[in-house]
Amino acid sequence: MNKYIVRRLMCGLCCIVTAFALSGCATGVEVLHKDASATLPPASVAWSAPVGDTEQETAQTVLIYVPNSAGTQLIAQAERVAISAARHPAEAALRRLFAFAGSDTALRLGPESTLQLSPVNPVEISGDTAVVNLASSAFMLSHSDLYIVCQAIANTLSQWGDIHYVNVLVSSAQPGLDVGASVPAGCFTEDLNGTIDTLAAAVEAQTAVASDRRISLNAVLYFPTYAGKGILAEAQTISFDGRSKPVLAETLLAALSQGARQLTNVPSLPVLSEYLISTPTVQEIPVSGGQRIILRFSAELNEALIEARIPRSVMLAALTYTITGFIPGIGGITVYIGDELVTAVVPNGIYEGAGEAVIFADGVMRRSDFSRFLLSNCTLYMGDGSGSLRAVQRPIPYYETRSARYLLGCLMQGPQTCDSESAQAVLPEGLSDADLLGVGLSDYTLLLNWSSRFGTLAKNLDETAERLLVFSIVNTLTELPPVHGVSLFIDGEQPDTLSGRIYLPGQFMRDAGLIGK
Repeated sequence: MNKYIVRRLMCGLCCIVTAFALSGCATGVEVLHKDASATLPPASVAWSAPVGDTEQETAQTVLIYVPNSAGTQLIAQAERVAISAARHPAEAALRRLFAFAGSDTALRLGPESTLQLSPVNPVEISGDTAVVNLASSAFMLSHSDLYIVCQAIANTLSQWGDIHYVNVLVSSAQPGLDVGASVPAGCFTEDLNGTIDTLAAAVEAQTAVASDRRISLNAVLYFPTYAGKGILAEAQTISFDGRSKPVLAETLLAALSQGARQLTNVPSLPVLSEYLISTPTVQEIPVSGGQRIILRFSAELNEALIEARIPRSVMLAALTYTITGFIPGIGGITVYIGDELVTAVVPNGIYEGAGEAVIFADGVMRRSDFSRFLLSNCTLYMGDGSGSLRAVQRPIPYYETRSARYLLGCLMQGPQTCDSESAQAVLPEGLSDADLLGVGLSDYTLLLNWSSRFGTLAKNLDETAERLLVFSIVNTLTELPPVHGVSLFIDGEQPDTLSGRIYLPGQFMRDAGLIGK
């Protein structure tokens, strides 16, 4: 056995004895690196290697916000909910919120109707913004009650700290705050102190404002990503010179053209107002109902998009999501570029459906046409070229950001043009998804079972490369909320080492010291 491993085993035994004397337990692994933040190896392996991807569901206590028994304020109720480790808990929490039937201390939410999530894209999370799509039953609520429902949803989804803005749609369209669907609500933020009376008063105050009065609201804007992969969301506070739908549309286009304020891995957009050849118009959608915004651009927009390296399909996705997510009653948009009515696109760079035509029925682009374009950034750890790791932001399909298997696939790909930073691959070239034989979760430890090929490709790494390989995986996966440590197996077993420098059995904890400045 390698002399370094023997030395570490002897140190490990001494530390285990000391640890038992002090606290009765010891877990983890020690890397042969003096500054490592991981712990020492355990006396035995506590887990079995997963075969295939095992169920990664845990029971968690979440807070749902419902009216108190007097109907005067939204209060938190603790509920136990089954949560999949591979998915954000938002959707599961909302289903429990809508199923809450009331208690001695609290009332059910929306007493006049049965609230449900829409079967189409019920919860979309991109960045710190969540879009919740309610089923049509929500139309049975008064606008005041719907506003309270929206605030309850926002309070419920804000509890994890990663969602700061909540946009609520009904049947994939903004319901607005009035019967005529002319008053925009904007997106909601957490409000734990407001009473139900103050929420109702806010609706009345907003609807009473003159239609040509300047207003400021939070709106969710969607920006194209680099390399044509899709769109990312960012909420911004925007001032509108009135609330007529053409004015709202033009202001949203101007805000998009001014660019993102926080997102870093997005290209600069053309100034869209320079290519508008007429004021946006509103028209009823035939057959399906609802309204659409008609945008007419000059033919020069095509060249401007090419110069900005933004595929037409991705730009249209950004426009559709931005406009339908904010302007009340708008179910889609229709776009002319020059004399061409855009009735179809064939996206090439997106993650899913590349090369497949997207057809717009009646020339109307709807949110559902572009759902596969919606992305969210994940954090990957790759090499920085100087023996440390670098955090890289990569936009991926929003529903994959908590999938350990998907994130490992991203590490296997190495650096991509859509990444926020330049970085170096640390996983051995030639690894594929087939080499990951199983993924499991035991309490807060993620279990990875690799094929023997993983061990073969890693056996000749030097000390720095081996350390970066292990902690690229560990640091990436411990970004996931349920994961506190990672245990590595090869063909169902934990060998002593990969290339002779790091002791493999046990679990690895996050090593922040390896992350470069």
